[in-house]
Amino acid sequence: MKDVHRHVQLPVCQPEAGDHCLTCSDEILLVRVLRIDPASGVALVEGSNQAEEIDMTLVEDVVPGDLLLVHGGVAIARQEKGA
Repeated sequence: MKDVHRHVQLPVCQPEAGDHCLTCSDEILLVRVLRIDPASGVALVEGSNQAEEIDMTLVEDVVPGDLLLVHGGVAIARQEKGA
């Protein structure tokens, strides 16, 4: 019987590769958290003088004032203070 459950390794976005992802060419943005909704996992953020909602479920313990790196509308990391 042939194994139909193969593991396929997909390319991974690389946020450390400048300001664009080498895999999908999407931009990585630095934003400041204005307000969070823990129940929905959505945060209202400001970046480039524009407010927008993003998915924050991949980053733990997000609070207003945090700086987040956002890729494709999803927070992927917190910018450490002093970095």
